[in-house]
Amino acid sequence: MTLRKVSDKQLREFLNEPDSILDFVDNSVPATQELDLDKAWHGLHFMLTGSDWEGPEPFAYLLDGGEIIGNEEDHDLGYGPARGLASAEVSRFAAALYSLSESEFKSRYNSAAMDELEIYPLEWSKEEKPEEIVEWLVTTFKELKQFVQDAVTKNQALLIYM
Repeated sequence: MTLRKVSDKQLREFLNEPDSILDFVDNSVPATQELDLDKAWHGLHFMLTGSDWEGPEPFAYLLDGGEIIGNEEDHDLGYGPARGLASAEVSRFAAALYSLSESEFKSRYNSAAMDELEIYPLEWSKEEKPEEIVEWLVTTFKELKQFVQDAVTKNQALLIYM
């Protein structure tokens, strides 16, 4: 999963002309403009929402919320079309992320529930060193918080895609 900062104007352009997003996501951008959540995305979503695919907004914004750009058939970026969060939604997401302390986030780790819900990349309870998995998720959570807050500071929207 990738998050990329864009302006609200760019987001509106993608929503109006979704074909333009296909080339845009293939172009490289400075590291400060993009965050790759790699395989942590589903674990983060679970720890933010307690669910597999849904959850309360704005905590569920990694997998739900915002506007879908284009359609599944013509604008699939690998695992479906991108979604866009306008800067106002990014602000709500940042506030939600910052309302959650690192210790509270850690306490939401539940390998058995994650296995039952088939949270990617699966088999959380079979990990030999669960503390390393939790630390990986916490580190990624902190990166996500910082990235989203930086977007808020610059009044930017976000594209989310896989």
